[in-house]
Amino acid sequence: MKSSTLVIFLLFYNLCIGQPFDTTKYSIKIELSTETDKYFTNDFVWRGADGASSVDLENGKVLWLFSDGFICSDSSMSRKNSKMIRNSIAIQDGYDLKTAPIKFYWDKSKKKPQAFFHIPGKFWFWTGHGVMVKDKLIIFLLKEHGIKTGIGFEAFGWYAVLISNPEEEPSKWKMQYIEGHETYGYIVGSAAVLKDEKYLYAYGAVEPATHEVYLLRWKLDEAYTGNIANPEWWINGKWAERKTRSPVPEPLFIGGTEYSVHYDKSLKKFIQIQSFGFSEGKIGIRMSDSLQGKWTEPFMFYTPEYPGVKKPFMYAAKAHPELPGNGIYITYNVNSFDIGELIENQTIYFPKFILMKIVKNYEH
Repeated sequence: MKSSTLVIFLLFYNLCIGQPFDTTKYSIKIELSTETDKYFTNDFVWRGADGASSVDLENGKVLWLFSDGFICSDSSMSRKNSKMIRNSIAIQDGYDLKTAPIKFYWDKSKKKPQAFFHIPGKFWFWTGHGVMVKDKLIIFLLKEHGIKTGIGFEAFGWYAVLISNPEEEPSKWKMQYIEGHETYGYIVGSAAVLKDEKYLYAYGAVEPATHEVYLLRWKLDEAYTGNIANPEWWINGKWAERKTRSPVPEPLFIGGTEYSVHYDKSLKKFIQIQSFGFSEGKIGIRMSDSLQGKWTEPFMFYTPEYPGVKKPFMYAAKAHPELPGNGIYITYNVNSFDIGELIENQTIYFPKFILMKIVKNYEH
């Protein structure tokens, strides 16, 4: 791998509840590679998308979940000749990015390409995250609609889709759409979804804009049957049902719509990865001893560069711990505020990779 290795020691940003990230105990190494950045770029029809959450299907394959993306109508590989659809997916056959082939999927039942996840209504779905529950797959979706103010859209609810035959090709999936329970503006599963021996856990954020983070859970047996109507919330130090908007509980931290959380066995820590700031932002990390926290304050460890991009903005940083490497693979998205540049510049709007390694300083 041709890469540049950066050892980054930056002051933490005092943005949320928690202890400072311990830079005396940990340092972070970053590898950059144009090889992995090309992983999503070679399909003649699928020409880039938002999102890039990954789910280990536990059968040697990885599911990728994307939101808005371009589907080209011919072999030109041009976004000018493409239609934008609201979501798509891909199946990676194998875990190694250097050798694993990938195949993209969307709804091809009509003359024009359609979103993979859709049901009738004046709204659309963007993808959150998901997880295998025994032999079924559950994926969480953001319910979105257009508005005439602000950025022109907002999340106003959530769904889950339960797939009973995820081992088959996605075009044959049997999908049960389940509308989310009242969660007082909290978009469940827009970020990380995890499980242990007994429970399914889902992170997300309060929308629009405020982004308080809470943690919800269901018993695995209930989630397996699609019963997600009555989640328990982690509220002020204990699990409880939340039946009213008020009083508003204290959030775990202030996050974003999209981020990742996973457990690192070597560090014995939960790791949260997120992009911070709008436009030319940074990528940061939090740590915790448990899913519920207490989480450290975010530590900014990487600032992307955008060579040749005139009006860039970066977002949706997430970790992908199921991908093997000398560290943790992280993706982030780069877009442009100029729609013309987005159409013309195909170095952007494909997920970009970095490889992050967390090193305990006393190991040197």
